Amino acid sequence: MYQDLIRNELNEAAETLANFLQDEANIHAIQRAAVLLADSFKAGGKVLSCGNGGSHCDAMHFAEETDRALS
Repeated sequence: MYQDLIRNELNEAAETLANFLQDEANIHAIQRAAVLLADSFKAGGKVLSCGNGGSHCDAMHFAEETDRALS
């Protein structure tokens, strides 16, 4: 019943990700962010994440995953 809709949504997501991966600037930006985060933690610093609404859930999830990885 909803299989076509599900396939269409997943195909759109896959196409968006493929387009993102084709741009090397995106990969470099993620690497820069990762290095900044790692350098902050290595220097005894902290990283603050925040959001409002749905992005609040993303920020909280990021904080939980980061805390778990560093514990």
